[in-house]
Amino acid sequence: MMKSLQGLPRLISASVGAPGKARNLPADVQCIQYLFNLIIPKMGFALAENGKCDGQLVQCISQYQFRHLKYAHPDGVIDPTGRTFNSLIEEAVKVPVKAFPTMRIPSFLNAFGNNGGDAVQATVNVYLERMRATIEAERRNRQLMLQATCDGGMTLTDTDFQSAATQLGSGISVNIIKAFATVESGGRSGFGPAKLPVIAFEGHLFRKYTKHIYDQAHPLLSYIYVRKAGPQWQVNNKDQTKAWETMATAFALDQEAALMSASWGMFQIMGFNYTSCGYKTVFEFAAALKINAGNQLKAFIGFCSQSPALIKAMKDKDYVAMARNYNGKDYGDYDSRIKKAYEALEGKK
Repeated sequence: MMKSLQGLPRLISASVGAPGKARNLPADVQCIQYLFNLIIPKMGFALAENGKCDGQLVQCISQYQFRHLKYAHPDGVIDPTGRTFNSLIEEAVKVPVKAFPTMRIPSFLNAFGNNGGDAVQATVNVYLERMRATIEAERRNRQLMLQATCDGGMTLTDTDFQSAATQLGSGISVNIIKAFATVESGGRSGFGPAKLPVIAFEGHLFRKYTKHIYDQAHPLLSYIYVRKAGPQWQVNNKDQTKAWETMATAFALDQEAALMSASWGMFQIMGFNYTSCGYKTVFEFAAALKINAGNQLKAFIGFCSQSPALIKAMKDKDYVAMARNYNGKDYGDYDSRIKKAYEALEGKK
């Protein structure tokens, strides 16, 4: 929800509330008075929309902070990007549009033909409308994100793997490609039970892409990297149902960061590698990998092709270099797992 505010211009330009602490520009004060009047059933009394900050408004702000936001020590001040303002907007957005006119409290100024009040109200109404539209768009996007769009192609054939080896060239063995699929996802399918791609959400990356702003409010989604598959990772990726729930929660906070912070499909390619895989945006990358395992393989080919060091390692069967170039420097036992998977596949010949 708070993400929605970021795309909109500020509704108030400076702080409103306790004199001495807040600037109280008349248009800002009037805007806050109107917002409180919109959610009036919850407040219990009406405010004059006169642009003057009086004791009643300060009391109103403090009461709201105490009752609604559970502040132990309300400061009676509303900042343009603060928690009290965001909460007021969140409440006002829920008020049905048609309820607005009946709730208006004509101020002394309005009664004498000064329509400054109406202009402020119109500005607020437009802002709230845009907020509603943004929230609705985000809800639809989230729905689309969580919707299975798989066309049925959840597995790959030997021909698919053979074709990938040919495309990569350099005499790379088809079983090396199969070994990556085996280690990353078991090699059978790039999709989970809900026909959504197999994913793993990496909260330390979400933290990086969201500049640490969710550390306090969402410690499971945004945390400091300690080790591979640490305790938060285990909770978030307990199974595919949980991994996608985690994705949905993160997606509601920051769509792009959420998609970039997960590994996707049969080859568990990180979302932040979308350009290497041949996609213009991470949204296009995720949409394509949701369709079938063929697209997941295509992304893998694209990713490998961008890394001469990885191609060389695959050709030379240099498992340590493969692990480092595919999985990063903290690759653990990835080299021996690739080697083991490759040798098992070779043994089946």
